[in-house]
Amino acid sequence: MAVLAMNPRASVAGTLRSELTKLRSVRSTYWTLFLLVVAGVAWAIADCAGEASHWPQMAAQDRLGFDPTQSSIVGLAELGQLVVVVLGALTITSEYSTGMIRTSLAVMPRRGALYAAKAAVLTAVTLVVAVVTSFISFSAGQYLLRGTHVAATLSQPDVLRAVLGSATYVVLSALLVFGLGAILRSTAGAMTTAFGVLFLVPELAKALPSAWYADVVRWLPGGDVVNAVTGTRIGNSNPHLFSAWGELAVFAGYVVILLVVGALAFSRRDA
Repeated sequence: MAVLAMNPRASVAGTLRSELTKLRSVRSTYWTLFLLVVAGVAWAIADCAGEASHWPQMAAQDRLGFDPTQSSIVGLAELGQLVVVVLGALTITSEYSTGMIRTSLAVMPRRGALYAAKAAVLTAVTLVVAVVTSFISFSAGQYLLRGTHVAATLSQPDVLRAVLGSATYVVLSALLVFGLGAILRSTAGAMTTAFGVLFLVPELAKALPSAWYADVVRWLPGGDVVNAVTGTRIGNSNPHLFSAWGELAVFAGYVVILLVVGALAFSRRDA
């Protein structure tokens, strides 16, 4: 402890290693990441194989509106946000449920550094898995669509953006729940709130008058944002939304707010 106190950099590095070890030491992490990969790739295979088999009978208008990129990666964003909710919550709440948070704070009393280390490890692990899964899903989907002669390539406009954007959306979803977990200190509470924010609120907003909804929808997390992020054809997305990067920026804004509030709660409340 004396050595760590005299060397802040070593202390932070040690905290990062410790948090990575914690994340790797529980089976739920592996199961969650495994399901993330399976969900993204399985959706790509099922969706693109189905589109390829129906392509000869598909109407000309439907062919023009078909987005091969979105067909292969939308599953990662849609299902991935459901999966990482678990990982994001457990990263911060599991130690409160077991009481191990007191041990962590005894080893690293600088709460801000501990909180940042947890968030950084969650971000790094989720980002690596999400990016790899996104590229695998895209590649698998385009391989299955090769017979339709509309398969996309990464060099085409907005394709690489959509592939990377879908992975970014998954990472932001994990951090959103991480912030909620720090605020609520409850796995069930953080997950339930996240599902409400990502799915229930966008659906309830559809009950608003059309003019109000058109003004509000671009500022809502979840919902139609997934289509904007994963799509490469403007005509297929909600015209009232910002661009893909704009919607990701809005979503990131919510994440930053929750992370900041979570950091304040983590720093000021008793363990």
